Amino acid sequence: MATILGLEEIEQENTAVDELETENVNLIFVGVDCSGSMDAFIKNMKSELQAFKTAVAKSKEADEILAARGNFSDTIQIGGYKKISEFDDSYQTYGMTKLYDVIVEGGDKLLQYRDYLRKQGMRVKAVFSIFSDGADTDSKHKLADAKAKITELNKNEIVTAFISFGKDSVKIATDLKFKNVLEVGRSESELRKAFSCLSKSVIENSKSVTNKTDDFFTI
Repeated sequence: MATILGLEEIEQENTAVDELETENVNLIFVGVDCSGSMDAFIKNMKSELQAFKTAVAKSKEADEILAARGNFSDTIQIGGYKKISEFDDSYQTYGMTKLYDVIVEGGDKLLQYRDYLRKQGMRVKAVFSIFSDGADTDSKHKLADAKAKITELNKNEIVTAFISFGKDSVKIATDLKFKNVLEVGRSESELRKAFSCLSKSVIENSKSVTNKTDDFFTI
């Protein structure tokens, strides 16, 4: 069941309307797999998250972009929508993969903040992206809950994008009804490719008049 935030809570967690520099707002949710299976790539993940942040921050569209990060492992930690300069590019791993939980709760928060901005007269586009290398473990929510949330995001014309680090999570992404799925291999170079593609795709979607719901990834 969705946690409904009040107006004051939404403003405290995210960027308030009076802090925005434009009426055009692009929301980007980045769900990051921090489970133990990513142990071998900790150093590389730090580098690629930093590179993603730098690339988006240097773009002409940076002032219109607000990004939130959602970490999932034994727990989930979902940040608010802030300027890209405030994006958390740290990385550590531990434990399980609460994929379904981050999808449901991250999706709820995205919809609530988008609706808040629209009611204030903002023109809003949104991207909900997940980076993961495997199946869910230990979520309180079920596959059906996460699938329903992605379906809801799709119906709201929000871009749903999944980067599968290795083959294991490709079917999972498809089963969850993500409209855009990018598979990359489990290597340092493929990891670099994944986040380079994500930053380019975020920037291109921000330039577009409408959300690129079916052709998000820019290779």
